[in-house]
Order: sequence, then structure tokens, then C-alpha cells
Amino acid sequence: MMEMTKKRAPRVQKKIKALLNNETGVVENISASGGFLRMESDLPTEPFHLELKISEFKTIKLECEPQWHNSSGLGFRVLDVEEAKDDVFTRYVENQIQALKVYGTDRVFKVEIVVTLKNTNVFGNVYFSNFIEYQGVVREKFLMATVPDLHKLMANRSVRLVTVDTYNRFVDNAYFGDTLVVELTTSEIKAASCRLDIIFRNKVTGQLIGEGYQRVCMVSEKGKVIRIPDNFLAPLNFYHEIKG
Repeated sequence: MMEMTKKRAPRVQKKIKALLNNETGVVENISASGGFLRMESDLPTEPFHLELKISEFKTIKLECEPQWHNSSGLGFRVLDVEEAKDDVFTRYVENQIQALKVYGTDRVFKVEIVVTLKNTNVFGNVYFSNFIEYQGVVREKFLMATVPDLHKLMANRSVRLVTVDTYNRFVDNAYFGDTLVVELTTSEIKAASCRLDIIFRNKVTGQLIGEGYQRVCMVSEKGKVIRIPDNFLAPLNFYHEIKG
């Protein structure tokens, strides 16, 4: 008689910050039934409680059991989810799995920018303020590629994106004709604001050209700060990267 193979629960290839005994770790390959935990400190050998930080302001407590370990970390099984958070945890995993189908497996949003003469100065290199302009270009391409009905939202001005602050650190020069690969990830996602982290690299050499960020918030048509709408929040969460 043929032995039936148990179907493995779908897993999310995403780094999620977690707390174990007040020490910070990272959970990878999370599913509704388990995951993989990496920590700098000793890994547990007995059942343990894990706090999974799925956003800047939302944490889910899990009761877990070690299954296996290697030099990189610990595979664990979820035994229980804190009361009233079971549905939240399940929806989070399901939403992340669905996002993989929509956005693909690369959690770094990338675009290319070709340096033109108008973006260079008399010395032939890109003038520093143009990197801030490039940030705006990348931000718009990111939103156009990931937010449904963006044109409609912007046309009727029901939602506005306001830049709170911006920064770019110069590392190396870029010149006319260079192609820059620009990488965007997100961090510090809060109720109404988010930080977009942006890195510039030379496509040919791979050299880091610069790095910076834009912190943005959502406001209504009347200029009142509002919560980030779900259609914006989904891609922001997908491209969220743990810092440090």
C-alpha cells in the first residue's frame, strides 16, 4: 500500500523580528504550523514562548516546541497562539503567501535610472541634489507598480503622500551615461507613516554610489493625517526589511 505524504503547510520566506526571553531574534520561513528561528544567544531545547513582531505596533505571542536545529538556527512547531490572536496570525501568514503571488519572491524593489546630461554638473558627475530627485522617481515607480488604483486615488486626491523628511549619503560619483540600479525597501512602518530606504549602485561595477531614505505619511484630501490604507500597506509590508 502506498504511503501518503503529509502536505507541508505553505511557508513565507520573510525575516520577521521576534523576542525570546527579552532577546531579539529573527524568524524565517514562517507558516501557520511552524518556522525557523535565528538568534545570537543560545537556542531553546524545551518548549518556549515567542513574541512575533509582525509590525511596528503589533505583536503575536506563540507557544512553540523545538523540532530540529543546525548551525544556523532552530526549526520549531507552533503549539498555540495567544487568545484572540489566532485569526490575526493566520491572516498574516495567508496575506504574506498571497503577496508572494502578486509581487514575486524578491523583497527588494529595483528600478534602473540612466544618468542624463541634465542631471550632471560642470564636472560631469551627478549633482548631489539630483539624488533626492531620483528618490522621488523611485518612490513613484514603486507605488505605480504595487498599489492598485493608484491613478484613481491620486486623481481624486482622496489620499496624498507627504514627505516628512529625506536624506542621502554620498559614497561615490555617478557620471553621464551610467546606469544606476536603485533598490528600495521599507522600514519603520507605523499607523500613518513609513520610511522608504533607498540604495544606489552602479549597474556595471556594482559599486555603492549612495544610500538614503524618505519618510512619508498619509493625509486626507483635507490635509488630515490618516492611517495607511490597506492597498498601500500590503506592498509596504511585503518589502519591509529588518534593520540591524
